[in-house]
Parts: sequence; C-alpha cells; structure tokens
Amino acid sequence: MRASSIIPLWGLLVVGGLLALACREGNVDPGGDEAVADGGHPAEPEPPAEGEGTPGEDGGLEGGATAGCDVVAQQGCDAGVLCLGGMLADGGTGNQCFPGECDPVAQDCPEGSKCAYMRQGSATERRCVPEGTVEEGGACQSTATPEGDFYDTCRAGLHCTDQPGEDGGVVFFCRRFCHEDARCTALQACVEVLRFQGSEELPRVCGEPEPRCDLLSRDCASPRGCYPTPSSGAVCVTAGTMEDGTPCTYSNDCQPGSACVRGGAGLECRRLCRYPTGAPGCTQGHCEPLRGYTDTGACVP
Repeated sequence: MRASSIIPLWGLLVVGGLLALACREGNVDPGGDEAVADGGHPAEPEPPAEGEGTPGEDGGLEGGATAGCDVVAQQGCDAGVLCLGGMLADGGTGNQCFPGECDPVAQDCPEGSKCAYMRQGSATERRCVPEGTVEEGGACQSTATPEGDFYDTCRAGLHCTDQPGEDGGVVFFCRRFCHEDARCTALQACVEVLRFQGSEELPRVCGEPEPRCDLLSRDCASPRGCYPTPSSGAVCVTAGTMEDGTPCTYSNDCQPGSACVRGGAGLECRRLCRYPTGAPGCTQGHCEPLRGYTDTGACVP
C-alpha cells in the first residue's frame, strides 16, 4: 500500500503565559504551516490510488482517529465532551476526551459571552465568560475579575497568543480556535498548540508559517522537528512524542524523523526513509513514497 502525507496541522507548542494569555515556547520564529501561515488553505488533494488514504478537510486523513477519539470529526466522546490533544501520564501527548462547560470552537455559550480558557489560581478551565472586543489579529491582553479570574479581551472564538515583536520583544494577538484548517482564514492553518497552567488540554489555534527544512537530515532546532505538508514542503514545527506504530492524527504527533501516514489498520506514526533507495532505509517494513515528495517515503508494513 502506498503511504501518503497528511496536512500535518503540526503547530507550535505554547505554554501558559502571563495571566490568561498563552505564549510560544522559547518565543522564537513565527510559527505556521505551509506557505504563508500554513501557506494558506491546503490545495485540493490528488485523488488517492487504490488503498491510499485521503487528506481530510482538517488536515488529517479521512477516518483517521487516534486511540480514544477523533479531534477533527469530534467523534469518540460522550455528548458535551470534547476530543482534544492532551498530556498523557507518561509525559507524551495523545487525543483524549475532556469534559468542560463549553466548546471554544463551536462557541456554544449564551449571547454576550464566549467560551474561553479561564485561569483561577493554579487551574485553567473552559468556561463561559464575558465576550471581549478585540477582533482576530488585533492586539489583546488579559483581564481580571474581582473574584481573581483571568481571561483575555478577544472576541468569541479567539484566544490571545504571543508572537515575536519587531523590537525583539513579545506581542500578543487574537488567534482563532480550530480543529482543522477549514476554520482558519486565508494564509493561515490550524497549526499552533496551546498549553495552559493547570490544564492537560492542548487545543489549537490558527497560525503562520515556519522555516523550511529537510525531512531526512532533520535540521530543525529543538524542540522542533521537520514534518511534511502537502503543498508547502517540509517545515519546522514543535515535535511530538508518539512512537512508530502509534495511532496519530497530525504528523507532528509523531517523534522527529517520523510522520503520520495511513498504514495497516489506520493512521499511524511511521519512520521516514529515502525513496526509492538509499539511506536512511527501513529497519522494518518497506519504503513507500509520500505523496508530493519525490525522494522521501515512509516505512510501512
């Protein structure tokens, strides 16, 4: 079976920042997906050959679900419970079902309020809070209630995240919550991963492009890895921790040197290899070409 690349929706790993804001880890390089902030919306995928997977609208392959639940399709969890990337007990990441008051993508709070990540003390939760006034791309900040709750000043569906400023400092802008690229505006993609103090959830927001790289030489600076995209080549994004053979949703769920491809029972992390011959090769399975890459493949059974 031919392996095929997915639209990685990789994303930058961001950590809890000032008050209710979120910051990029290391505050270096604006992040994003393909050409121009995900390089814009992904191009239409080529029809798959028999047995190939097909990229879904969200950047994953159709039918691709991790063990547990499917973030893109929002399937595999009880009603009212979200499927999101999350921190695992062993320190890795994976899709999990998380209960919460509301949905930051669907924005199912009463009129005049928004679903946002609100911090109180050392914990952060999804809550319905008063809607802010800052539009997508606008400068934002954190606000506090008399009770000591912190949330940002963005409009509904947005979250305040950082990016490097022209003077070398850090500035904060409203970014859109997403599960897939289709939620993002032109020249952006669902690539940035948020991490909050006191929460195991790892939601995503729309972001911008990362530096190009070589899939096999792995020339990205830690903590990033080099992963394939369907229309903008290989890019540096925050590296995942999932081992080969593990079910995945996005390419950067996987460890550096691997990607999320369809093989065996479904989407799995598989080691990258030189196609059709050369090094690195496969220690297990055989090297099948990644769609859109002439000299790179993945080791599939």
